[in-house]
Amino acid sequence: MKFLCLPGAYGSAKNFQVQLGPFVAEAEKRGTAEFKWTQGAYEATPPPGFEDYFGAGPLFRFIKYDGMDAFDLIDKIRDFPEGTSPEETMRALMGKDAANAVDSVRTTLQMLIDIIDSDPEIEGILGYSEGATTAASLILEERVRSEKQGRPRRIKRAIFFAGWPPLSLDDGEARVLLADECEDVIDVPTLHIVGCSDPYILGALALYNMCDEDSAELFDHGKGHTVPRDARTIKELVDGIKRLTDKKESWDNSTIQMIDVKPEEVGTSLERGEKKGPVVAAVALPIGAS
Repeated sequence: MKFLCLPGAYGSAKNFQVQLGPFVAEAEKRGTAEFKWTQGAYEATPPPGFEDYFGAGPLFRFIKYDGMDAFDLIDKIRDFPEGTSPEETMRALMGKDAANAVDSVRTTLQMLIDIIDSDPEIEGILGYSEGATTAASLILEERVRSEKQGRPRRIKRAIFFAGWPPLSLDDGEARVLLADECEDVIDVPTLHIVGCSDPYILGALALYNMCDEDSAELFDHGKGHTVPRDARTIKELVDGIKRLTDKKESWDNSTIQMIDVKPEEVGTSLERGEKKGPVVAAVALPIGAS
């Protein structure tokens, strides 16, 4: 299965290939997946003090918040709030900021659909951080277009490294979709790669909660807001990709129905308020452990 890969904010296709190098090499060696690379449409300048952190430029973003300095959002993320649930945390963080992103979300989703339509082999999507949010948004946009326009859905699997919940375009406005506020569900099988020491892990769990409980798998690599690169974790992660691509489903117009889903449960669960689906722990650490 070929995955379209979306880097995080202040990323690029070139830098993302380097970032995911060990993972991609192992997946391709085992014949588990193929990868195609893209990047955001909006050139971005890192905030002061981070000029060398994101790699060589030019750098890009998928989502641009009109009328809002990108550094303002960075400052909010640095003081990431912690609510009583992942959803409460995202409400406290984003407020109504998503409304300022409507033009960039619309442009980005169309750009990605054009890329997918130009390559009939793409059936999966992979995103890191902002790229994961964008990937999740694309899955829901494909479902809307299938229901309203009859466009066949192309994305059948998703891999999320960290990330936040998706954005939707509703009546000309962009809004963050949260599991306790809407009935929309990301219904394709998903693999969520998170780090229990990630300061933004509640955002990743809010994305996880938006996914189908029977086909979403959580993989904890035990580190922070990073992509794992050590050999042992990479092997276990590619095992997870194999489980993801081996799942079976049937399609009925715009909806997907999983059949004979029997993923292995390995390791211990990531500590969280509600558990659903299999949870794989590369290392057994509770949230906040160092």
